[in-house]
Amino acid sequence: MTEVNGGADDAMTAIRSGLESQMIVHDEKVVFQGDDESQFTVFQTDVSVDGESGDGEGDGAGDGAPRTHSVLFAQVRGGQPSAVCIPVRSDGRLLLVRHWRIATDSFEWEFPRSMGVPGEVSGATAERELLAEAGVGTDGRRLLQMIHADTCKLRDSVAVVEAKVSDEEIQSGAEAADNDTQAVRADNDPFRADVDDTDSRLAWLTPEEIDTMIVEGNIMDGITLAAYLIWKIRR
Repeated sequence: MTEVNGGADDAMTAIRSGLESQMIVHDEKVVFQGDDESQFTVFQTDVSVDGESGDGEGDGAGDGAPRTHSVLFAQVRGGQPSAVCIPVRSDGRLLLVRHWRIATDSFEWEFPRSMGVPGEVSGATAERELLAEAGVGTDGRRLLQMIHADTCKLRDSVAVVEAKVSDEEIQSGAEAADNDTQAVRADNDPFRADVDDTDSRLAWLTPEEIDTMIVEGNIMDGITLAAYLIWKIRR
């Protein structure tokens, strides 16, 4: 019995550490780099699998060399970690912001988030974005976890940061957010037709209200969903 458990522990250690991977990276090069603020960069890398012969189809097939496969992935801001901020006020409500997103051609409810800048720690990135989007400061912050938004296509990491917001900050800088929250709860439809679609919206919501939005499919942003799960587990 001890040997079985020990074997299982060894297997889990290998999974967590990545030691079970047989992929070998042969080359990596930049194939596209944008000149916008995000510095969006696409890389191409050639990989092979240890023990895979070149006798089949693909690069190197039939010449005895390892068969390679091309993989594309991207990063922004030179790989500087970005941050997603979970603002929490004293009554337990969390702040969500609604933006129009070009990539998805839709409105999305999200936690405030921002790309990092060189020399800036992730917590400061989160606080900076919260101030920019909601006009409120914080009474303290804590880093909950680092995540990868898409392990297949994005190299970047994202810091999940909880930010405590004081009642004084709410009164002085976020009264509009409270007003929007009342409208959201009144009709239970964050996407109602009478909203000015040219503007972002703020809403302070209870965890129960956020749970309902998730169940009803009104929160689809993957980073927000992951950050919310981490926050609920660690609060």
